[in-house]
Amino acid sequence: MILVTGSTGLLGSHVVVELLHKGYEVRALYRDEARKQVVYRLLDFYYPEEKEILLQNLYWFKGDVLDLSDVADSLVGIAKVVHCAALVSFHRRDFNVLFKVNRRGTANMVNFALDANVSQFIYVSSTAAIGSDSQFTDGLKRESNRWNPNDEVSGYSLSKFSAEKEVWRASEEGLNVSIVNPSVMFGPGSWEESSLKIFRTLHEGLKYYTKGSNAFVDVRDVTAVILRLIETEKTGERYLVTGSNLTFKELFDRICRQLGVKAPSKLAGPFLTGLAWRLSGIIGRIRGKRPTITKESARSSQNDSKFSNEKLLHDFPDFEFTKLDDTISITIKGRF
Repeated sequence: MILVTGSTGLLGSHVVVELLHKGYEVRALYRDEARKQVVYRLLDFYYPEEKEILLQNLYWFKGDVLDLSDVADSLVGIAKVVHCAALVSFHRRDFNVLFKVNRRGTANMVNFALDANVSQFIYVSSTAAIGSDSQFTDGLKRESNRWNPNDEVSGYSLSKFSAEKEVWRASEEGLNVSIVNPSVMFGPGSWEESSLKIFRTLHEGLKYYTKGSNAFVDVRDVTAVILRLIETEKTGERYLVTGSNLTFKELFDRICRQLGVKAPSKLAGPFLTGLAWRLSGIIGRIRGKRPTITKESARSSQNDSKFSNEKLLHDFPDFEFTKLDDTISITIKGRF
């Protein structure tokens, strides 16, 4: 049986569904009863005729990675773990809780996985945990990059980097581990959460774009890599799972083309984005709500971040990433 944490998130739900489709028994760790509907909706979307049969191998487990009893109990009888559970936030006020969930939660998982003699532990990290120091000069970030403590990074980046250190520490203690570092993921799911919010924002109308860039990947591709690691039992490696490097302008144009709406046409430079996060903070305090733009997200929108997937393609030469336009299409078709 395979344990999947964060089973109702964008990636975790896809991992659960595809493991079921491959014939595995899955124990899905969740916290919110209502969120279980995400998995059911994906089963309806991908495998409606097989849904009832596949559900026979799904075992829900309500728990929290910060609760030691929950973690210990969830691992009873488990052969392999896919640890997707994480908190994603770029709000400074969440710094402590980010480390609590991402680092301490991961430490709990690997510690009890060692006690439970789990044969393989796959940790879902992020491109945010990739360092900036590189021996290469092509501007692409790679798994071999070293972390530069002088870089100005978000609390989220620090928490994921720290969580990876817990995973590698467990590896030294005898746990067979693998790490995947996905870029920004798109795919079927709710446009009210995670990276899919950009589809909702563009659909409703967005006038401005920023000069930054990032890597984007189909959630099905990330899921496929995780399944390959499970099936090949390949451990001890860390893989960037990134499909396409694009500027935000290029990405917005391609999404808007398929949405049939006008693409953003005005460039928002550092001054404007700096003003935006400050105004967003003021408005948020007045309304008693969290700001929609933070200093960290504003800074990130101006950064030119590009990543290499050459290591993954070298080790799995037959793997092919989904074309971005196809990813955009299924994200629109599979909106919940």
